[in-house]
Amino acid sequence: MGSDLRVPVDPLVSTGWQMLTGGVVLLVAGVAAGEPAHVDVGRFSANSVWALAYLVVVGSLVAYSAYTWLLQHAPISQVSTYAYVNPMVAVVLGWAILGEHIPPMMLVASAVIIAAVATIVRNEARTRRARDAALVSPAPAPTAAPR
Repeated sequence: MGSDLRVPVDPLVSTGWQMLTGGVVLLVAGVAAGEPAHVDVGRFSANSVWALAYLVVVGSLVAYSAYTWLLQHAPISQVSTYAYVNPMVAVVLGWAILGEHIPPMMLVASAVIIAAVATIVRNEARTRRARDAALVSPAPAPTAAPR
């Protein structure tokens, strides 16, 4: 009773299926929760439609595809740092574009996050250099046993 469902070989195809499946599940959940009754298309503004289009294209298609590509081409420890950096990017964009206030504690927390990410990236590079050097350097010649 095995399954005939196979995982796509191409990671980007797999990403597409994941996004499509997630969208369908959320659509079904939204309909089941009665969300369509609360939608008033007449209240949509041009800004909100453009924001949704931006989130679909840049926030989902481009960003998730780039993440999938990075998983194939970069160390996982470096790729995972996006989870720490993305919220800081959002805070900076909110400050720069919307004029939002950034409390001093958030600046301190951001500095700690940047230091941690820099440490991860630096240690990963150091480990990779040491591993590459060990692979390149010849093994020591065997010494003759005394007679």
